[in-house]
Amino acid sequence: MKKTKIIVLLIVVLINAMSCGQNKKGKNMNYIDYKEKLKNLTTSKDYLNNIPFYLLGYNFTKSFIHIEINGKLFVKDYKRSTKIQGYHFVNQFLNQKRKQKINVKIYPSKSDLFDEFSNFRINLSMLPSKKAWDNVNFTEQHYLIEYNTDDLTGEKDEDGFPLTENGKFKRKINIEGLPYFEKEFEFEAEMPFENEALQNSKDLREIDSTILEQKVLGQYHAFINSVKNKDENTYWEMYYNKVAYWAKANFFTEKDIDDLIKEGEMYYNMMSYQPIENYELVFYDEGRLVCFESKSNDLEFKGKSPLIATAVNPNDPKDVFRNPIQFYFYMPKDSNELQIMY
Repeated sequence: MKKTKIIVLLIVVLINAMSCGQNKKGKNMNYIDYKEKLKNLTTSKDYLNNIPFYLLGYNFTKSFIHIEINGKLFVKDYKRSTKIQGYHFVNQFLNQKRKQKINVKIYPSKSDLFDEFSNFRINLSMLPSKKAWDNVNFTEQHYLIEYNTDDLTGEKDEDGFPLTENGKFKRKINIEGLPYFEKEFEFEAEMPFENEALQNSKDLREIDSTILEQKVLGQYHAFINSVKNKDENTYWEMYYNKVAYWAKANFFTEKDIDDLIKEGEMYYNMMSYQPIENYELVFYDEGRLVCFESKSNDLEFKGKSPLIATAVNPNDPKDVFRNPIQFYFYMPKDSNELQIMY
């Protein structure tokens, strides 16, 4: 009897082992190494010599700022943050229409009207190649766009000092006393390819807002759950879809891709994510892109993604790192499901 039980037990164990092996084999057959896919996006060094790159720099004081490039959000900031100001690659926002548009809106941050210290500036420059980025000197760059509300008139008084009026420097652009300021710029740029996925997508404003909201919420939850449940394949698939077009459009080098992978590993291994709440549904690019934006009263997070990556310093519980991670979704014309654009 004992011998029979042992044989039965061995059969059960063998069947289970075979079943596990089949599952593992099936999983491997369907498994995609998204880190390797990212590495395959690396641009060859020879190609980098001939591709132009466009960079947008900006700065603002005592104001809220909202910048869109061809209808896509570049930045929305309700709290002046030096860490996000500076120069940023913007190839991913461009198209093959040659004429590109930048729209800048600013609002007073401390009262209903701009004061004498409220200002903003933007500079758009083109680098002839990615290699030029290593030795770039922005003071010598040719700007396609250069705009600064603090520009002085250039006039000087009899002693050679900048001309003032009522004790204030005379400016070419004076926004003091205004409740709002908007400026649109156009420039020409050539992109070697078009974002075909976005060109062949639906106007999401035509979809029932309740249904669409649930679809967007499901995408954010899928990302959170991939980290929470240690579903590595789902996480890297979503991460790849978020960064792939950005990497492709800006012709990322091997080092750029390595940095992307390290960042992805950090957000997977070291971060936690809170429930999605207090948000609104927002559309960009004539309704082809949709996302959630936070309605938080905390100006650091208002207008940003409600998906916040959080990490606590184990040596100092008061030292908490929080960073919004945004996803923009589109829907192909032949589908009813959202896809990640970037």
